[in-house]
Amino acid sequence: WGYVELAGILRKIEWIDQGGSQYDLSGNALGWGLNLSTNLKLGKSTVFRGQVVYGEGIQNYMNDGPADIGIKNNFNNPAKPILGVALPVTGIVAFLDHNWNSKFSSSIGYSLINVTHFDGAAEDAFKKGDYAIVNLLYNPVERVMMGLELQYGKRTNFELDYTSDILKLQFSCKYNFSHMFYKDKK
Repeated sequence: WGYVELAGILRKIEWIDQGGSQYDLSGNALGWGLNLSTNLKLGKSTVFRGQVVYGEGIQNYMNDGPADIGIKNNFNNPAKPILGVALPVTGIVAFLDHNWNSKFSSSIGYSLINVTHFDGAAEDAFKKGDYAIVNLLYNPVERVMMGLELQYGKRTNFELDYTSDILKLQFSCKYNFSHMFYKDKK
């Protein structure tokens, strides 16, 4: 039928100020995250693949994630006017994979990553990314795959009301060169 899995991560992040200024920029933060994922068989030819992650300071474990640590203003302390803080992040992935027959298959899906910034972030810092695809893949013979994929992406920045969209069509071919020269006879 598939599976449902919960995973977690806990990490210590530390940085040392090696500058000679009057400010102390050293610090540390706790990075943590929870990830719920699933693959569910929906009949003989369709699989739902989903994942939700939430945490702080875990962006570098994601493909499109920006920095793990951000800046938070701390102007009440003249010796340490800014603090490094683990940035909260949410990620979602949802895909349907369908085999039309032995030669054709398709995927349709959506993913996003959303980073919460604090008051010290740059106005053009990455805040949110959206990504969606739909494709049709063809396997004419064993170890050969080719297909067309329509892709949409959108980036949203922290402030500045800046967004950027992309729509593209991609054609791909793949040949699997694997070959077994020796087979263990156990």
